[in-house]
Amino acid sequence: MKRYLFFTLLTATMLFAGWNRVHVSLEGINNLSALSGLDVIRSKPGYWAEVVATDEDLQQLSASGLNYHVEVADLESYYASKMSGEGPFGNYYTLAEANAILDSLHEKYPQIISERMALPNNVSNVTWDSNYLWAVKISDNVAAQEDEPEVLFTGLHHAREPIGANITVEWARWLCENYGNDPLATYFVDTRQTWIVPVVNPDGYLYNEENNPWGGGMYRKNRRPGGGVDINRNYTYNWGYDNEGSSPNPNSDTYRGPEPGSEPEIQSTMNLCKAHNFVACLNFHSHSGLFIYAWGYIEEETPDSMEFFNWGEAATRACHYVVAPGGSGLYVTNGDSDDWMYGETEAKNRIFAATPEIGTDFWQDELAFEQVEATRPMLTATSMAASAYPELEDVTWLEGDDGEISPGETVGILIRVRNMGIKDPTGDISLSLSESDPRVELVKSNAVIPSLEPYAAGSNDDDLLEVKVSPSAKPDSAIPLTLKISAAGTEFTHKLLLPVGKRLTLIDETFEDKQIPEWNTNFFVADKGPHSKKYCITDSPDGLYGNNAFYYLESGKFDLRNKLNLELTFWHHYEMENGFDWCLLEVRTESSPDWTTLKRWSRTQKSWVREYFDLSEYSGSKEFQLRFVLQSDNEKNEDGWFIDDILLTGFAGKETVGVHELADIRTLPAAVNETVAKDILHFTAPAGSSIHAVLFDAAGRKVAETHCVAPFEWKLTDNLGRTLAPGVYFVHTYSESGETKTKVVLVK
Repeated sequence: MKRYLFFTLLTATMLFAGWNRVHVSLEGINNLSALSGLDVIRSKPGYWAEVVATDEDLQQLSASGLNYHVEVADLESYYASKMSGEGPFGNYYTLAEANAILDSLHEKYPQIISERMALPNNVSNVTWDSNYLWAVKISDNVAAQEDEPEVLFTGLHHAREPIGANITVEWARWLCENYGNDPLATYFVDTRQTWIVPVVNPDGYLYNEENNPWGGGMYRKNRRPGGGVDINRNYTYNWGYDNEGSSPNPNSDTYRGPEPGSEPEIQSTMNLCKAHNFVACLNFHSHSGLFIYAWGYIEEETPDSMEFFNWGEAATRACHYVVAPGGSGLYVTNGDSDDWMYGETEAKNRIFAATPEIGTDFWQDELAFEQVEATRPMLTATSMAASAYPELEDVTWLEGDDGEISPGETVGILIRVRNMGIKDPTGDISLSLSESDPRVELVKSNAVIPSLEPYAAGSNDDDLLEVKVSPSAKPDSAIPLTLKISAAGTEFTHKLLLPVGKRLTLIDETFEDKQIPEWNTNFFVADKGPHSKKYCITDSPDGLYGNNAFYYLESGKFDLRNKLNLELTFWHHYEMENGFDWCLLEVRTESSPDWTTLKRWSRTQKSWVREYFDLSEYSGSKEFQLRFVLQSDNEKNEDGWFIDDILLTGFAGKETVGVHELADIRTLPAAVNETVAKDILHFTAPAGSSIHAVLFDAAGRKVAETHCVAPFEWKLTDNLGRTLAPGVYFVHTYSESGETKTKVVLVK
């Protein structure tokens, strides 16, 4: 395997000011003790590490004999030159701005968000520089301590990681502004007690603002006299376990402090946790695209490692971060928040805590808004995790032997649900089906799924729901149904669309022909332990995949304009270098030349597993493609990816023009529920017409959809309940008779 040597730079040449980003060669070195005292951003033991180093640290590295090179010198100047937003800290919130937003939210929504509260430490209410650690609580009875699950979100343990303030403050805003309108926001406010501490390190953050008022400050620690303390090494659980996971040197960026829990900020945070029963917590940091959990102080996993991993996988569905315990192959830390929250059980309950490392740099204010949006699924998954949460995973229509759902036919409905709670079982899950369309009759409208343990999935395969399609229903149409899922005292309502027509098989690939001309690929058909029959496909049938590999299996183009209820399944197993080499499933349509990642896999999965994807959002595409990709870095290789039995199906759905007419779009004044503005789209169509409407932005991305019966009014928000920006949108409407596509302009 090719190795790259980095020549050690002479100390005399290292005259840069402040902090530097440094790549250190660790060839043959399998632990990071040689980097003790440095802030390790990310690492690959035995190969390399990326660290933040001061000029003094560079002298230490030179003296140690380690090979390294400086990737970016004088990071403060580098970041300052890249700031793009207006005002102090660009698009990041200063401490004053974060506080002002929380105050404004309390003024508007006092029933559900508290005033800012100063968190007391063991001596007073203030830090070394006489600042306060502020927190807010969000709940439907915000003044009461209810018997509801509690969740905690923190930001800015480290003063040079400003994105944490934006993420936590914007989560508070989203909950407040969407309460009573968005079902998830309402559910979280009504059934959770959410605590937010946007800035755990106010002294360090203010110090950066004072010295780098336009952003880019690289100060990390708090302001304890004598050089400060890395407060995320000051928690009491296994504090000072070794000098690799924290430093005893006060000059180090990872200095752990003079004694465990010595710092007022950490005392305040620990006191908050002791006073409440938090189930789950996210402590936001930056950067490196990681979702880290305990243990951090040793290279071992906790007894709850599968719950942690499943939570992380759910939380990172959209951003595809590496999910792993901190000490196992990433970098060790001791005295950190996640280990204390999970490991300390004498003075408080056990908290499932994790650290998302956001983005690819410390200061990326041009991406601040995008990163806030990208982390919302993390916050959602964590809020779900606080108690049992039955998430609808997929719906399967069981038609007759002819592969068609025909008028007059009885159809079985298989519902698959996953418990997204991290510690509570669901209890029995009740399913209830209803309809408001004369084209369908309920045959069996109720069923039960047995109780599910955390992150387990189950279905009603022994207790199917059933409906009968009316003989008068037209083929190639779709019928709306309503499904209610009830568990743990909560009812969740979902809109379903029953396709009437022939099931179409677009891809049915078992690789038995060995020749696959309909695919563009550099994979190989092999007889190496297939899932079914004799053959499967893999990247490297005779050994390990190579360095810097890019293996691909790319489908032809499919016209989905007459296809509904698209479902993709395949079987696979894989062995990949965790966090560095990846298997990816990607899609592409005519609306964008770029491939979109649906999911990616790393680690090792030794046995064959089935994957399922609902691709219905791509119905209507003229040129739809799938691609399976294996990509590797230039170090360490594994056995690779094995894929078999790829199946893409859908139902025929007729498209015609002119069923109903889009009348207008306008912004209404504030309505009765608080002061939420409502953007209403009015439809005209024959009364009783069943309509499926999908809203796309100008780039062709699906923004929202609805199912209903005319006449109706559609309040235009996206699927997360957020207000839409003014501009051009496209509305696709589907009904029994066909489809219309209309351009609309949203104005404010």
